Amino acid sequence: MIIMVIGAIYGVNLAVEPYMAGQSVQLERYHQIGRCMLLSPGEPGGWGAGGAPTALGFAAPGGAYELDIDKVTRLNPSNAYALSYFQLWSALGIGDVAFRIRVDMPFNLTLSLASSQLQGDNTTYTFNASTNLRGYPLPADVRYYVAVRDFTDSKRGETGSDGSGTVEFSLPNNLSGTALLVGFARVGESVVSCSVLPFAHSSPPPEAPGSFATLSPLNYTLHIALTGGGSVTNAAVLSLGYVFNLTGDGATYTVPHLLDASPMVLVLTGVNGSDHWAEWVTYPQVPLVVGADMSDAYAISDVASVPYLVEVKGVLYRFEVRFRSPREDD
Repeated sequence: MIIMVIGAIYGVNLAVEPYMAGQSVQLERYHQIGRCMLLSPGEPGGWGAGGAPTALGFAAPGGAYELDIDKVTRLNPSNAYALSYFQLWSALGIGDVAFRIRVDMPFNLTLSLASSQLQGDNTTYTFNASTNLRGYPLPADVRYYVAVRDFTDSKRGETGSDGSGTVEFSLPNNLSGTALLVGFARVGESVVSCSVLPFAHSSPPPEAPGSFATLSPLNYTLHIALTGGGSVTNAAVLSLGYVFNLTGDGATYTVPHLLDASPMVLVLTGVNGSDHWAEWVTYPQVPLVVGADMSDAYAISDVASVPYLVEVKGVLYRFEVRFRSPREDD
């Protein structure tokens, strides 16, 4: 199963578009640039913790294609410490090549609310889970968490051969507010995906993410900017094998170095007037897309997509770089 999954993640090792007759796409050059990004730590080597790189590279100390959690996180435009594309392009130092980076999880975990039923002082929720790889069902073991205000509960389950599963949680009605269902699905020791579903628990529908706070993890610190007022009431880190409350002062919280091979989901709850809200962010902050526009408007250029399978803190991710080299008639 693991071999099949990894092979499917690799998929087509190279996709090129467009592929016009007579065009020569600099495939080997693109591969060399991509490998340099992933095998070099860049300069300075610790630029992931802060500052701007003078040479672009995402590697962490360790094995080949093992990337630094903070260098990857700083690619996400939603992070307060994100690098702009101009900074990335300048650090790459190759003036005639534009690029766009996409990083995402190795397979999809989708969560949805199936039903809710009031039962005395509690409400019981039934959720559906779906795991798939490129549209094909993928059986997985799943660890579920539900969080509302300062309350957290967890259960284990699985998705079957059709990639579907269910889980139920009961929540006390006196803990009304926006709640979060967090799922971690695993099909191998390093092949893990996660997903978060906000839902209303005895409260109005959840606001859009970021309505009350924006969360920026970096260097194992969660940085918080309150955008809707109010205050923080609880912060926690969830992973496949662990759940811990975080210590901090409402503006920053220390994130522990967890030992399991799993992404982390950092959950923040707070209150603003009568609204009990919840916000979250993944660490590393994936999925993400950053870089030059590779839309159809640039079809006259040579565009190539070069995918890689990389590791961040013991977990596999898909890392795709799309390159374009403008031609004279571009």
